[in-house]
Amino acid sequence: MRIRQVRPEFFSDPVVGRLNPDARLTYIGLWCIADDAGWLEWDVPHIAALLSPYQSVLVRERMAERSLASLVEAGRIEVHPCGCAFIPRLADHQKIGGNKSFTVRDRHESRHSRTSTPVGSNGRNVSNGSPARDREAARGTEDEKAALTRAFRRQGLPVGTDA
Repeated sequence: MRIRQVRPEFFSDPVVGRLNPDARLTYIGLWCIADDAGWLEWDVPHIAALLSPYQSVLVRERMAERSLASLVEAGRIEVHPCGCAFIPRLADHQKIGGNKSFTVRDRHESRHSRTSTPVGSNGRNVSNGSPARDREAARGTEDEKAALTRAFRRQGLPVGTDA
């Protein structure tokens, strides 16, 4: 875990202000778990154990699921199909200094660089010139979406049409 600071602007953020106290504390805790680029592994039981080690497993996992779902719904966390999550506003609350760590971001990028079909900036697959490969890539994308949807539902997270 990394040492982070809570800047005064955190408390006046209107989106954060509408979150319940558990979600706000979880959000701050995620900053400590995330690498300096704002990426973390999306493993709800592990996140819960790191942020609430003295609560019972059932209590901490339920609290984490509710808090993380609130943060996803508020747009403060983006969950990706590869098992990574991104905190897009981390830079708004943090000034990263010293030795930088981008371990999860680098893992996330390497996972996507090994895929046969690159992902475009708009989140859609980019054609690689072969209709058969395009169909195969689309089928793989649909399988990933279905798996992600199932995982979100198991964790009690909201499922959007883009997931």
